[in-house]
Amino acid sequence: MIGMRDISSFYLLWPWALVLLLLVPVWWWLYLRNLRQTLRNTALFFSYAAVAEQLKHRPVAWKRLLQPISTSLVMICLVAALARPTVVGKIPMNSVDMMIVLDISLSMMADDIRPDRIEAAKAAAIQFVESLPRDVRVGLEVFAGDNYVLSPPTSRHEEVTAYLKALRREDLKPRTEIGSALHTALKILNTGNNEQQGGASVNRPTGAENPTANENPPQPPSTASNRRPDRVIVLLSDGDSHEGYPWDQAARDALQQNAVIHAIGIGSPQGAVIHYKGMELPVMFDESTLRHITEIAHGSYFRVFREADFRKVYEQIEARTVHYEEREVDLAFLLAGIGLCVLFIASLLLLLI
Repeated sequence: MIGMRDISSFYLLWPWALVLLLLVPVWWWLYLRNLRQTLRNTALFFSYAAVAEQLKHRPVAWKRLLQPISTSLVMICLVAALARPTVVGKIPMNSVDMMIVLDISLSMMADDIRPDRIEAAKAAAIQFVESLPRDVRVGLEVFAGDNYVLSPPTSRHEEVTAYLKALRREDLKPRTEIGSALHTALKILNTGNNEQQGGASVNRPTGAENPTANENPPQPPSTASNRRPDRVIVLLSDGDSHEGYPWDQAARDALQQNAVIHAIGIGSPQGAVIHYKGMELPVMFDESTLRHITEIAHGSYFRVFREADFRKVYEQIEARTVHYEEREVDLAFLLAGIGLCVLFIASLLLLLI
C-alpha cells in the first residue's frame, strides 16, 4: 500500500479529457432554464393562490438541490476518471524481520549526548520504527547484565514504540553483555516467534548459554556484503562489554545464519562520568568492539555524537535494508467508484424523503 509520503509524482494519462468538465456548467444552465420554464408554465395554468399553496408543501432547499448536485458530482468523478489520474509511489519489495537491541546498562545515563544517551537513543528509535513500512516486522530487546525481549518481530509497530516510550532511567541496570544480547536476538529471529505464528511478547530476562563446539556447525558464510537481508539486528550501545556470551562468537553466528548486524555507537570518545548511588563513576565508549562486530557480520557501524545524528543513521540503515521499487497506480477506478457511491447514496435519499 502506498502512503502519501511515498508518492513521488502525479500525472494525468489523458489530460485532454478534462475539457469535458465544461459540460458541467452547461448542464447547470440547462437545468436552471428548465426549472424557470416549469415555474412559468405552472403560473399560467394555476392562480397565484394555488401556486403559493403548492410552494408551501415543496421540500426544503437541500432536498431540492440533492439531485442536481449529486448529478454534477457524478459527472465530475467520471470525467476525472476518464483523464486517468496516475500516481507513482515507492513500494517495499522485501519483507524483513528486524530486532532493535538497545543497551540499558548504567553507562547509558551519561549525558555526553543530550539529554543523555538512553533518552537520545530511545527518541531516535521511536522515529525509526514509525518510519518503517508495515512489511518490516520489528522487535525490541533491551539488555544490560540480563536480556529482556520486550517484543518479538511484529508488524504492529505501535507496540514496539509503546515499549520504547515506557523506558526510564530507573530501568537502567549494572553490567553489559553485548554478546548475550546478540545471541538472544538471533534466537528470536530464527524461531520466527511473531504474530503470524501466534507468538506473544516475552517480557522476562533471557539468558544465553556458553558456546559449545556443536552449537553452531560450520556453514559457508555469505560473500555478498551488500545483500538486502531478510533478518537484521540494529544494536545500540556504548560498546563496553566484558561478560556473557562472547560478542565475536555472536557476530560469527549472525554471519553463518545470514543475518546482518548494524551497530550504532552512542557516546563521545573521551567518555563521561555518571552519578550512581552517591558515587561518581567513569564510563567509557568502546568503539572498537562495535566496529569488529559489524565487520564480522557484514553490517555497518555508525557513531553518533548528538541526537540529530540518529536520524541520518537510521535513514542509511533503512536504505540498506528495505528495497523499494517505483510502481504506477491508476486512480481511475477509485474515482469511478466514488461517483457510483455518490449516485447510490443520492438515489437512496431521494427514495426515503
